[in-house]
Amino acid sequence: MCTTNKKSKNTQNLKRNVSDNEISNTAVTKEDGEYIQLERPKMPDETRESRLFEKCVFLATSVAILSLSHVLTWAQWSMPFLFAVATPILIGIRTVFYWHQKWQYFMIDFCYIGNTLTYVFLWLPQCAWLSQLVFALANGPVLMAAVVYRNSLVYHHHDKVTSVYIHLMPALLTFCVRWFPERTSMFWVRDFLADVPPADPVWSYLAPFAVFLAHSVLYFLTINVIMKPKDLTSYSYLAEKFRRIDCIGGKWGTAIVYYTVGWLFCLTSLLMAVLAYSYFTAHCLALAAVFVIVTWNGAGYYMHVFGVRGFTVE
Repeated sequence: MCTTNKKSKNTQNLKRNVSDNEISNTAVTKEDGEYIQLERPKMPDETRESRLFEKCVFLATSVAILSLSHVLTWAQWSMPFLFAVATPILIGIRTVFYWHQKWQYFMIDFCYIGNTLTYVFLWLPQCAWLSQLVFALANGPVLMAAVVYRNSLVYHHHDKVTSVYIHLMPALLTFCVRWFPERTSMFWVRDFLADVPPADPVWSYLAPFAVFLAHSVLYFLTINVIMKPKDLTSYSYLAEKFRRIDCIGGKWGTAIVYYTVGWLFCLTSLLMAVLAYSYFTAHCLALAAVFVIVTWNGAGYYMHVFGVRGFTVE
């Protein structure tokens, strides 16, 4: 998102932070091309309490990334416990926060369906078809959505960190389950499949797309037909962010393009998920690529904010 320059003639305007998921009911700014975002105005003055909270989030994020590096390489057994505990806490906090900000319709996005199915899989780890279904969704549309929504790894920002978690953590969990099933099962309540079957076209591609398609139909009926909310949704956010979606014109033309592009995105990302399921190197490269992208986006956020606000001494 854009903010005015600190020393320009527009210093009376409010300075604003960038957040892919912090979206308001008010305005869209379009300065500095790269930071086209729907945004919520934020006063530049910050209390000591908010700064302390941001420091705590920064510390927790740094420790979490360091811990995940250890978990993925040496302590895969702890991944199910981390996901089982952290996911309901973070999504619960986000639900309250988004409801307060009137962003509640973002909570029916597909990424939460993917996280829910992954959570169910934790307690049914011997179900072979569910294992492939969850792997495809976690490493397909859920993971790739981090790129589409331009998730940013901003260490001090709880909402941005939660977005990165929601899109990456299911993929990291399935990485451990797929390639290190015995280590991942070591202390978990039930063992994961030790003999991982090859990718089944039905459960690795067709069924995941059917789930995505069913969600998009229900989402369309809820957002475009029944509720028609004035509060912002992923539909209105992406339609505004990517103006070419309105290439046909009209309310229904935009909807047709939006959902068609979404289906094509799902089909493409599922192909990548099948590749990741079949090859360890491909899976590692996919996870690394998405992590590099969200980290790069986070670096862009910090450089933009520092360039606008400058450095202040507490």
